[in-house]
Amino acid sequence: MNRTFLIMVAAGAAFIAIGIASTIYSNVAVEVSLDGTVTPGLTDELSPIMDVGNTLSMQANGSTFDVDVYDPDGNVIESERGSSNFEYDLTANKAGEYRILVENTGSENVQITGTAQTKSGPLASLGPMLLIVTGIIVTGLGARFRTR
Repeated sequence: MNRTFLIMVAAGAAFIAIGIASTIYSNVAVEVSLDGTVTPGLTDELSPIMDVGNTLSMQANGSTFDVDVYDPDGNVIESERGSSNFEYDLTANKAGEYRILVENTGSENVQITGTAQTKSGPLASLGPMLLIVTGIIVTGLGARFRTR
């Protein structure tokens, strides 16, 4: 067989395999860190995309701040004003994007720590899909070299 054919088919197969693995991975929730700092006068928004049963655990400490936690439908599920110490644990009872807003209303930094189980957004699967399409094209081009 032609060496170019074998190389192109191997490259195409690799693109397809990586694309499929990436597509699967982008739809699986993984644990990510929420660690960060909010400087005075600014707001930080955390927006994990969670499946039912996924968890979030966060702590915020520092100067005074306001915290609002929203479910995927936009309903407030937790709200605290003028806090300097906040701890919150959440187990998602609805699938979708949760939003946590931390607004630093004080004069010193607010430290946020914690973890959340989250998965990629809906557009994240476009990259892996392009890899799959590229693999199909490369494999098809390799087939043209088989007879030469």
